[in-house]
Amino acid sequence: MSEEVNTQEAPATEPENNEPQISLADFSATLQVIDVCTQRGAFRGEELSSVGQLRDRINAFVQHHAPAKEEGEATEEATEEVAEETAE
Repeated sequence: MSEEVNTQEAPATEPENNEPQISLADFSATLQVIDVCTQRGAFRGEELSSVGQLRDRINAFVQHHAPAKEEGEATEEATEEVAEETAE
């Protein structure tokens, strides 16, 4: 009697060290979450300045690291493109 053992190998695309990864697209998605929450009134008035400051810092990070457009200029459009790539 022989038993067959099925072993599944992990996909080659996963990092071997299981270190958490975050991308520019994740930051763009965070900006979208903040915008949606703000539009829906999820924050109290006293929280708005803190949320706005956080949003500004994340937006500056994304703009700085986004692929540059013509003449080396990163714009909101580049940020939106990264966010769209994430959604796909």
